[in-house]
Parts: sequence; structure tokens; C-alpha cells
Amino acid sequence: MFLISKFRVYLLYIFAVVAFLVIGIHGYLTFSEIEVGNVLSLKYFAENFIYYVIVLLIVLTIIFVSMLVKSKNIFKELEKVIELVRQGKYSSGTQLKKLGRLGGKIIEINTHLNSLNEMKSLKISSMSNIVNFLLDKAGTPMLLLDAQGMIIKISQYLVEQMGIGEKDLINEYAENIFDKFNYSTVMIELRKSKYITIQSPLMVQSFEKPINVNIVIFPIMNYKNEISNSICTIITKEEFSKYEIVKQEVKSLVDVPKIPKEMQDLPLFKRFKDMFHQQER
Repeated sequence: MFLISKFRVYLLYIFAVVAFLVIGIHGYLTFSEIEVGNVLSLKYFAENFIYYVIVLLIVLTIIFVSMLVKSKNIFKELEKVIELVRQGKYSSGTQLKKLGRLGGKIIEINTHLNSLNEMKSLKISSMSNIVNFLLDKAGTPMLLLDAQGMIIKISQYLVEQMGIGEKDLINEYAENIFDKFNYSTVMIELRKSKYITIQSPLMVQSFEKPINVNIVIFPIMNYKNEISNSICTIITKEEFSKYEIVKQEVKSLVDVPKIPKEMQDLPLFKRFKDMFHQQER
């Protein structure tokens, strides 16, 4: 079995037809012009020769048409399989077995892919169980958000210490429970720094009135360096102030004062700059 484009099939067919026609016409004319021996026998032989050429052309056309029909049937069967997969109804290789060896190879590839998907699913479920275990055992009120800012998991400590039910927070957006949590702004800031701090009222249905909380939000990046999740921790005022101090110190280190362009253009500044470069060398 080999794969070939439809254009090349058409090209080979046209080339074969032209070659047979040239050979047939040339042979018929050659045998007809021979005047040695029995002329009738030569004419009969020439007519038989052209007849065999025509038969070969008919056989070649039949093979060509059958190849096109079979190719069309293969595409139809593959489209059926794709449609069944989309609907979630495909479970065996019954449709693919109709394609012969090609179908067998596709079934083999599909089996390997299913095996890899199962291994990845087991790994993902294992990682999910680890996350659930750590959140349940963590001694800090925490909320796990997805990439859209929806709360997908909360720590058991948050439930016990703050008296919040999981139904009050799970599948809720952080913007809806934290008054000063703006999803777009938070995502932009998280791409720039390792964490951000927010002081915001917390309001859930089980509370009579909002309570002010101190939040630190950490990003969780995927292998594409994109934010796939984020963790919100509720901390005390003392811890919050420490995070603020560290944040200000990092900012002061990053924000190095720049020399104005007018000063850079001064001859004296250029002279000192050249002297400094010469000392480095």
C-alpha cells in the first residue's frame, strides 16, 4: 500500500493513455505499410494489434475509475468515523476495518493514543488528589481559582475558621465575593510580579455583613508560561504588612533612576562615560 496524490494519479493515467495510443497508432501504421509477404496477414495482424491496445486502454480506464471510487469510499468512511467521534458514539474499529490495512494501522495508532490519554488522565487525577489533600491539610485560608477567576476549590481551614460553606464559594467568581477584586487588573499585575496584595471586603450569603480581609494572590503558570490558575490566601494584618514591605523593596530595586537625555548629551558626561569604558577594558 502506498499513498499518492490525486493529481499524480491523473497525470500517470493521462501519460499511460497517451503512450498506449502512440504505440498503437504507430504500430498499426508500421504494419500497414509493410509490403513484404502476405499483405492480408499483415493487415490482420495490424488490426489485432490496435484491438489489443484498445482493450488495454479500457482495462486501464477501469482500474483508474475503480481507484477513484475506492478513494472516495475511504474518505466517506473516515468522515463517518470523525462524525461518530464528535458525537461520542465511536467505541470500536468496526468502521475502520472496512478500510483494510489502512484501517488496521489507524486502529493501532488510535489504541496507542488512547493508552497515552489514559496515562495522562491518571496523572492529572493524581495531581488533582494531591492538590485536594494539600488544601485540606493546609493551615491557611486559601482559595484556588481557575484562569477565568472562578473559585474551584477552597481549603478546609477556611471552612472551619471562617464558618463559610463550600456551596457559598465553589463556582463563584472572585469578583463577586471580593469587592475590590478586578479580574482583568489582577491578571495584568500577576504577569508582572510573583504576587499581588489586596485589601477588600469579603461578602458571602452566610455573612450578615461584609468583613475586611487581607489577600495575597499567587499565580500558577503552565508550561507555556501562561497563568492557568491562581491561589488566594487570606492572611493577618502583620503578614500583609510584611508582604507590602517586601513588595516596596523589590520595586525600589527595579525602579533604577534613569539619566535624562539632555544630561547624556553634555560633553562632560560623555567624557566621564568614555573614561569609565576605558577603565573597564
